[in-house]
Amino acid sequence: MKQFLYAFAVICLYSCTPKLNPGITTNRPPLADSAFVLVLDEGDRFHFRDEIGTINSVDNGACTYDEAIDKLKQIARSKGANLVKITEYKKPDYKNNCDRITAKIYKVDNVKSYETKFEWSSTRKLTWDDYKGTPKPGQDTNVAATTSCRLGLRMEPGPNVVITNEFICYQSSVRPTQRKPALLVHEQLHFDLCEVYARKLRKELAAAHLTVQNATAVSGNAFLKMHTLYKERQDLYDEETNHGLDPEPQARWQHDIAAELAAFTAYAR
Repeated sequence: MKQFLYAFAVICLYSCTPKLNPGITTNRPPLADSAFVLVLDEGDRFHFRDEIGTINSVDNGACTYDEAIDKLKQIARSKGANLVKITEYKKPDYKNNCDRITAKIYKVDNVKSYETKFEWSSTRKLTWDDYKGTPKPGQDTNVAATTSCRLGLRMEPGPNVVITNEFICYQSSVRPTQRKPALLVHEQLHFDLCEVYARKLRKELAAAHLTVQNATAVSGNAFLKMHTLYKERQDLYDEETNHGLDPEPQARWQHDIAAELAAFTAYAR
């Protein structure tokens, strides 16, 4: 069983290359270039005393939001930090061409325990530890697990359209007695199916003739159309597999979704 959640936010992001703020208070050995670094948004709750220091983004020419975040992660690793907590975010204005980000960096144990969301990745499968929500007592007692994935859209200069597919940890839950491998496979395919439609949408928008004047309308209409198809497919998946309880249709859906992901590999993020 799944719960579908989507976010439709068309926003313009003009980011920049972050540079290190002088306010580094603790010296730690650097982390490996491949070390996992978690980025928490400004609104995410996080309380940890021992900060390593503060880093800022500065107006250093146009770049994407993703590039700015990647640069913040690189700086964090170089200072031995594995968690970046954004404390202030300002959009571009008449004085600044770029988004301005201020963040504190930390080194914490079990960093993934602080995650609130993460994007789909072929190298990361869901685990029951990712399900941090709590099932409501006495409600939907026949629902073993709830998976919340969010299909998102944002605008960047170019114009460029970025399509995201995120798992929302605290809106996803599993009943303690139902943490079974077969059910987790079923829930993973809900997330995978979201990725299929994210890739289909990327393909459609890549072929569209987007301009500064039409990008918001064209991408918004495409998003809503794809969302309708996606929701219908998610419902059909649960219906045909009996929410994962029937092995044969479950295996068929698993094969079909894997084939679709492979067919749209060129549109992976």
